[in-house]
Parts: sequence; structure tokens; C-alpha cells
Amino acid sequence: MKIFMSMVAVVSLVGGCGPTSSQADYEQRIERIATIASEYAGFNGTILVADSDGVFYHNSFGFADEDGTIALTPEHRFSPGSIDKEFTTVALMLLEQQGRLNYHDKLSGYLPELPHWANIVTIEQILTHTSGIPDINYGRNLTTADAIEQIMAVDELVFEPGQGFLYGNLNSVLRAMIIEQITGEPQDVFIQENIFDAAGMDSAYSRTDLAIEQPMTAFGDLPMAVAGIDMYVTALDLYRWETALWNGDIVARESLENVIVPHELRGSSSSAYFDFGSFQRNEDGALVGVMHDGTHPSHYALQSINFDTGLIIILLSSDGAKSTLGPLRQSIASLADNQTVALPASWWLANEVKQQGIASALENYRAAVEEGNGTTADGSEIDSNEQTLNGYGYSLSGSGQMDDAIAVLGLNVELFPNSANAHDSFADILIQAEDYAQAKTITEQGLRLARQDRNSFLIQSMEDYLSTIQANE
Repeated sequence: MKIFMSMVAVVSLVGGCGPTSSQADYEQRIERIATIASEYAGFNGTILVADSDGVFYHNSFGFADEDGTIALTPEHRFSPGSIDKEFTTVALMLLEQQGRLNYHDKLSGYLPELPHWANIVTIEQILTHTSGIPDINYGRNLTTADAIEQIMAVDELVFEPGQGFLYGNLNSVLRAMIIEQITGEPQDVFIQENIFDAAGMDSAYSRTDLAIEQPMTAFGDLPMAVAGIDMYVTALDLYRWETALWNGDIVARESLENVIVPHELRGSSSSAYFDFGSFQRNEDGALVGVMHDGTHPSHYALQSINFDTGLIIILLSSDGAKSTLGPLRQSIASLADNQTVALPASWWLANEVKQQGIASALENYRAAVEEGNGTTADGSEIDSNEQTLNGYGYSLSGSGQMDDAIAVLGLNVELFPNSANAHDSFADILIQAEDYAQAKTITEQGLRLARQDRNSFLIQSMEDYLSTIQANE
């Protein structure tokens, strides 16, 4: 079968890298993984890998411009998307540490010009997305003034503060406004001096004026200039940020760990309470790792740190395929753990779809997984896990390929029939495609599985789907 032919030559390049292997060998294997990601999945971006001794791999693949004429370099900047929420978060944490604010303070105490709801919304709630304030309405050339106008137009909150979760960027704009009110200086100046400069982030900047053109920026971002949410960095900037942050150079390490606890209203035991992404703790409760990603809108970022090994991985891209970053990070991390690295299914599928279309690609993939037990003829593994296909399906839908997304997520349910999450994702896409009849069947199946698993987050998600379906039947 074609999948066996296309797998053998690739996976043999990226075997395990044991602890006795030289650093040069490890770097070479990372380079090979990155090259495979570029060739198979169209990865266009920058990779940085470091350990406790510092950066040992730093390279870029692809182009900085949409026409493919300017080579991308490690000096090119990207918007890190939601990762930049860490900067406004830590700025407020710094002000709290200095005794200049209290997390329980109401917004009206700092911004009396806000609507009536500011009398009941706290700083803690805009740091945890539990304020009930709706998300921002995005658009090209959006400015801070536009965002503030949206804030002032909010008459009623989506829910009572502290009683729900709604991830939204207007919370970040409000953080920037509070920073300015307390410090008496523009938020970008405060963040530049107390965050970027303090961490040694030489290339980082906040975009606050559409008229100012910034050089060395990769294509794919949305032209905006909004305080608190439009920032640009290199991979080296994010590495320096991670290092300074966890060394306690900006705020006390203890204060960080205090807010990297489960966010109950978000419905996930691994999502941090403040804006630091997801985390892992060991059986003793010690923090093992933190990972955060972001999007803006074709700029993608992912950063992770493992406190046991000291491994830091920074990924930035602008290729329209955020789903590439997760498998790429896992592949790089697996090499450090001396594990055999398999070619992620999403990369192989992306390449096969280009070669022969979605139907043949999925047919070959199904046959390889079912008949070959997920291995090639020489025993090399195919990474056929559920999350890989899930991410690829959502990547297709995000680029407007809805029929292909439905095919991929439908296959995911077929291969993982007992997964409530696979059903949830498939139902989500079917509803987006307005195929309510099939969505109802998949949602009902998924709801039964979620109840068996006692997964309250997925139970709520699929109950919401059923309400949407019922309203459209």
C-alpha cells in the first residue's frame, strides 16, 4: 500500500536519541524532524530548543513573505497570539507584588468611566476570563480606540462575574488600561521596561500605531494596533521570557505557582487559573511542565518548559496549520526521552492529500491503521493518535476546507469509537456545516460516552450542541 512506501524512507531518519548521544547528534535529529515537517506539512516557521545549559538548536524554515522570495530567519518576528496575555498578566502581578493593586479590587476603582458593570467586576476576574465581558470583535486595522469603544458599548455582561468562563481579548485591553491608570505611563512603555527589557527580549515590541511599519515581521498576521494584545516577538525573545519568568527575575516564582492551579470554571484540571496555558504536576504536587499556545490569525506560537529536564521548546509559524506545532513539539521532546519518533498522521495526511486527494489519502490511512496496526512494512510506527487527527481536522476547517474536515473527523470517530472527545469534535464541525441531522446522532453518541467517563466539560459541551441542533431543526 502507498502509505507503507511513503513512510519507510522518512521515519528511518528519526530514531531515538539516547542520553549518551552527543548534542550534535541530537541537533541533527531535530533538524531532520523539522525538515520532514516542512516537506510533509508545509511548516513555515522558526524552531528553538534549549536546556539548562542554554540554546542548542535555533533555525528557520520557509519564507518571511507570502510570495516566497524572502527567506525566513530566526530574526523575523511573529505575533505569539494568546501567549502575549502572559505579559499583561505578569505586569498586573508585578503591580500587585508592589502593593499598587489588589486582585479583589473592582475595575471602577481604577477606571470610573466604565459602564455600571465595572462596579462588580474585579481585577482577578479579568485575569481569569470570568468577568462576563464579551470577546472583542476583530477586524483589519482595529485600534485601541476601537477596542475601548467596544468595551464602553457593553451594556450587560454575558454572565454574573465569577459564575462562568468566557475567553476574550477585551479582558486584556482592560488590563492595559489599568496598567496605564496605575503607572501614569503608556502600557507599552511599562511593558517594554518591566517585561521586555527586564527579560532581555531585545526584539519584542508592542504595536500601538498602525502607521508605524515594523521590519522583520513574517507574513500572516492581522494588521491591528490594540493595547494589550498586539505584540511581536522572536523565538529567542520567548526563550528569554521563559527563562527570566521561571528564574523569578520578573515576579516571585511562588506567586507564579500560586496561580498555576486548575481553573475550575474552565472545565479543565490542566488549564491554569491565570493566563499561562496548561500545566502538569507530579504525584507530589510539584510543577513538572507548562505549555502555552497562541494564534493571530495565521501566526501560530507554542512554548513549553519541562522543569524536570530543563527542556524548553519554542515554535513559531505562519503557514496556516497550527495543528503542525503540537506533533512537532512532541517529536522534539520524545527525542530527549529516548523514544522512537513516528511520523505524525496529520503530516502524512497533509502530504497525501496534496498528492492524491482526501478520499484516497484517508482510505490508505484507514487500511494502514486497521490492517497494519499502525505500522509500516519495516515496523516503523505511524502516530495515529486521536488528538493528531483532531488537530488536522480543525486545521482543515479553519482554512475553509469543511468537506475535508468532516471526512477526517468522521474517520477519527470511526477509529476511536469510544472517545467522547472525538465525537464532540465531529459534532462541532457538523454543526458548523449545518448538517444538523448527522450532528444530532453523533452528539447523542458522544453524550453517552461523556456520561460514562463522567467528563463534566464534554457533557456540558454536547448538551449545548443538542440545544443548538434543536433550535435549528
